[in-house]
Amino acid sequence: MDIVDRLLRDRPRFHVQGTTRWDSLPDTLRAIGQAVSEGDRTIETGCGASTVIFTGQGAHHTVLSPDAEEHARVRDYLEKIGVDDSRLISEVGVSDRVLPSLCRHRIFDAAYIDGAHSFPYPAIDWHYITRALKVGGKLIMDDIPIPAVAYVFRFMLSDPSWRLDAILDERAAAFTLVHEPPAEENYTLQPFNHWPDYGFAPIPTRARLIFASGFGKIRQKVGARYPTFRRVWRRFSRANEGLD
Repeated sequence: MDIVDRLLRDRPRFHVQGTTRWDSLPDTLRAIGQAVSEGDRTIETGCGASTVIFTGQGAHHTVLSPDAEEHARVRDYLEKIGVDDSRLISEVGVSDRVLPSLCRHRIFDAAYIDGAHSFPYPAIDWHYITRALKVGGKLIMDDIPIPAVAYVFRFMLSDPSWRLDAILDERAAAFTLVHEPPAEENYTLQPFNHWPDYGFAPIPTRARLIFASGFGKIRQKVGARYPTFRRVWRRFSRANEGLD
């Protein structure tokens, strides 16, 4: 049985008292199925069609949603189509309260983030789940056009720990964790933080701040390569301070 085809044919409604379909789109559902093998340990925020895929692939799957009725409707549908749900763990709750206890070690082979989309929940889900994902593990994130999700997506694009594998259905992204991120808390080690964001400032002030920041970075690089220049610059700066 192709579970994605079955879902598309049956069109089950898991959300809002069983009246609404908020399913991930077909290519995203197929990508989830391709990322998971029987016996994998997996996790997702958000409950619905994607949960059916994870369970149908035979994963030891943990699904997190605050709506207990969603979990029940998914299990009813799994029973209807003859899929064993004994490996499915349903966590009823909000992710910022539940994920910290679930994501203490790198145990998951694949993950899907499609829970609450209001800020800061996409970042919270990403923060905890990625710290529990194995190196080489797969992460799919839905709804990347939503600004609260988009900035997490942009960070992942900039971080060499992640490899973008595909954009799915023009709204989801599939990544692989290629190596464990550095543990240091120095924000300057992250390419995402390489350039300050002066968008808060009026345009004339913004231009001045951008120029000063860029000049400072150039001076640091030149000084690191040519120590003599660094010493000359320090003397020049001290001399100018004396003129103020």
